[in-house]
Amino acid sequence: MNGLSTKIRVKKAVILAGGQEARLGPLTNYCPSWMFPILSKPLMEHTIDCLKDNGIEEIIIASPEKAKIPDYFKNKVSGTTVKYHEKDRPRGTAGTLKDLEKFLDEEPFLVINGNLFVGYADLAKFVEDHLQTGSLITVGVHKDGRNGATENFTIAANNTVKNFHTIHPSIDRRSPWRPSGMYVMDPSVLRFIDRNYYMDINEQLIPAIQDEGFKVSAHEVKGFYSSINNMNDYVYVHRELLMNGHKPNLEPKVEVAKKIWVGKNVKISSDAYLLGPIVIDDDCEIKDGAQIIGPTVMGKGCQISEGAVVRECILWDGASVSNYSHAEYSIIGETSYIPDNSTFKHMLILNGWRVGDANLIPSDYNIKGVAALSEIMSIGGSKQKLYNIAKRIMDVGLAAAGLVLLLPLFALIAMAIKVIDSPGPVFYRQKRCGMRGKLFNMMKFRTMIENAEDLQKELLPMNEVDGPLFKISDDPRVTKLGRFLRKASLDELPQLFNVLKGEMSLVGPRPLIMAEMRFSQTWRDARLRVKPGITGLWQIQGRSEAPFHDWIRYDVSYVKNQSLWLDIKILAKTVKAVLKMAGAC
Repeated sequence: MNGLSTKIRVKKAVILAGGQEARLGPLTNYCPSWMFPILSKPLMEHTIDCLKDNGIEEIIIASPEKAKIPDYFKNKVSGTTVKYHEKDRPRGTAGTLKDLEKFLDEEPFLVINGNLFVGYADLAKFVEDHLQTGSLITVGVHKDGRNGATENFTIAANNTVKNFHTIHPSIDRRSPWRPSGMYVMDPSVLRFIDRNYYMDINEQLIPAIQDEGFKVSAHEVKGFYSSINNMNDYVYVHRELLMNGHKPNLEPKVEVAKKIWVGKNVKISSDAYLLGPIVIDDDCEIKDGAQIIGPTVMGKGCQISEGAVVRECILWDGASVSNYSHAEYSIIGETSYIPDNSTFKHMLILNGWRVGDANLIPSDYNIKGVAALSEIMSIGGSKQKLYNIAKRIMDVGLAAAGLVLLLPLFALIAMAIKVIDSPGPVFYRQKRCGMRGKLFNMMKFRTMIENAEDLQKELLPMNEVDGPLFKISDDPRVTKLGRFLRKASLDELPQLFNVLKGEMSLVGPRPLIMAEMRFSQTWRDARLRVKPGITGLWQIQGRSEAPFHDWIRYDVSYVKNQSLWLDIKILAKTVKAVLKMAGAC
């Protein structure tokens, strides 16, 4: 990584490490994204080196609880002070900055997302532009024509930010300008952040600043850099660094042949064939007849056996490819191996996997599946199919039985709503996002007056909870009968029809409208990979009483750890919570 000739006039930087990394599973089962090896060196190390080269004197890394960042960087950093802040819960990107208020005192500071490969970004020009415009925040942006970019800014002709959009691939794209994961901020922005609530920079902090009449600017950051939001991005960074004329700092590795860099104690058979660019870390061995074709990166202690072929792959530490096997366009996880005479293309090859891991790999990824030692699971593979079939059988069986048994109760509730409650229909229908963002009409018994949605705008200042939730203790829109139906969770019963139609499941993340998922893109993308449910992990942990950061945590956890046994446990706990009327609103 090359330092810039002009040092930036900002001395402090915050690296926002960790957070929700659902789209990087199952790799994050092995290590967090800030430790992903880029050319066999952790991503965070690249970031710290870049900031040091640009004159940053103090860095604070905000990481999730129990992260081992300090352990790794002990004795590795000199010339720059590196401090650490452990987050005890999801705070949002802006909420985390509020926690660091004492560190971010009187001078402008740089903010870098932890999943950003800063690479060769022109940070000096970025900071200079911020200081000249007098903005409270300058957002780093770039134009991105690649498919799958779902966050963008609308920018005015004078380079001020007009709007931020969080969209889903099912919705048309609005602007070519994407967030780069870099910001320069004036410390006065911290007064706009509530210490008690989850808060996002793009979706919440920037609008709050603009509402008070302050300026937020955008700057197109030049140079090569890339956010690593998914496995495609991870592969893309390696290809760019090795194939497109960049000169990455690979010291102390030695270039033993054209574009073939080798570390210490590497053994390469004279009968092996290597075609660069290839990076080989310490203690690797390549045996007779093996072929390595770049761009390929091998971590420490990798073994390529006799006659094996490795083409355009990323191998993590301790990975091995056995005799006469082929691995092409794949990622081979730490200490994983490919058995003799096997062929893998566009795969993640790992020691283990879960059904939820495959659910988090979108269909447009170059990585098409997960392989575990002697068993292969592609998207829609055997284990996942068995789970989906069993889950559907359970959904249909229990929903059908429930509707038959509850038919008299349905009639009684419908009569009460129509005869003794407020005027209006028996059922409330609203468009919600189903699996992969497909819209459907979610059904509930009506518990509010007819024009409730229009009145919500007037009641927004009274909202008592954070995130996309809206709750006030004594909501005037709720009818007397509706209050009882909500407390007893009887208003949700018509969703059994949605389950029978295949639009919902008994267990899953609650269905929301797209706008309600805007505060966390990874949370949204994870929950849209599965069918929404009548109940889920968040509901059994307190339902409306649980804060937004727990909602994020439980939804992502469910998607990552799906199993039939987990579904059964959630259903059992739901019955217990409903009988206690715990946390209902």
